[in-house]
Amino acid sequence: MLSLKIPLKQKWGKDRIKLIGDESVKRGKFFFYFLFVSLFLLGPSSGLTKEKEGDLFLKIGIQSIKNKKAPNFCLDGLGEKKVELKSFKGKVVFLNFWATWCSPCKEEMPGLEVLHQKFKGKNFVLLAISVDYGGFKPVQEFINKQHYTFSVLLDPKCEALDLFEIKGIPTTFIIDKKGRMVGRAIGPRDWKSPEVVSLVNLLIEK
Repeated sequence: MLSLKIPLKQKWGKDRIKLIGDESVKRGKFFFYFLFVSLFLLGPSSGLTKEKEGDLFLKIGIQSIKNKKAPNFCLDGLGEKKVELKSFKGKVVFLNFWATWCSPCKEEMPGLEVLHQKFKGKNFVLLAISVDYGGFKPVQEFINKQHYTFSVLLDPKCEALDLFEIKGIPTTFIIDKKGRMVGRAIGPRDWKSPEVVSLVNLLIEK
């Protein structure tokens, strides 16, 4: 896993948040992580759906989370009122923590946009939570420049970041329709991959 210092201008986060790049994946340093996840997931299953979900988690590189309710938060959104996580109960939610100064975050965002477009109007929502300290303007400018259409929330005081005990970005949490955290991805992923699409479909149908 590659950890990098964040820019000095992000004063509050210099010692708190690390960037998680994909070089560690290329070098094979995730091998033991995948081994741990596979041993955790390949135990007794309650059914075929659960086995398939675990298999997809393994292929994507998502750590399974069992029986843990997602903490609620209320954050300002870009161009919209305050947003509460609990208002999305009944939908599959992807929470992606990112920042405009985070290169690995920006690398995975095109895939997140593809995923958002594919499942728009279905029981799925993508919430991209910015931990930028400089207010909404740089975030709005970045989103407009890239023409992203998914929902963006602002967490300049790291309130949601702390609730989810996040130490590095990008980090993505997957929340099921009952409001439970079912998985966590630390570092960038290819969110437009067939495996991710299959996983979202599976979670929507559950």
